[in-house]
Amino acid sequence: MRIEIRAFLPADYDAAMAIWKDAEGVTLREIDAREPLTSYLRLHRGLCFVATVEGRIVGAVLCGTDGRRGYLNHLAVAVEHQRRGIGRRLAEACIGGLRARGIEKCHLMVKADNPEGRAFWAHLGWSDRSDIHLMSYTSSSSLNA
Repeated sequence: MRIEIRAFLPADYDAAMAIWKDAEGVTLREIDAREPLTSYLRLHRGLCFVATVEGRIVGAVLCGTDGRRGYLNHLAVAVEHQRRGIGRRLAEACIGGLRARGIEKCHLMVKADNPEGRAFWAHLGWSDRSDIHLMSYTSSSSLNA
């Protein structure tokens, strides 16, 4: 079985979405629709990847940067292809793309109720952060609430 890692193209959207929908711990929102995701891929060219086996997409990951740090999102591998190093290779491709841009630090979010996800990232050398708390804002929120 030959696994290839290549750039995530807009044409890969449906295959990636199918993998993400089946993946435990991946939360999809309106921002993951085709048009916004295509814009994301353009903005972060060289940082988002898919894994293929015999031409079939079996894994996908999004990665972006604010210019100082990287942010990894939605890494998932089809269940029948897990535990073969594909997730690791996708993560390494993202880190390599960030390093090529001079970015040495990357963050990701794992849902609190996803111990398997936390264990996967810890196994790859990622660290839990207890010194920060994530806060979010959406445009539908009121600034004065």
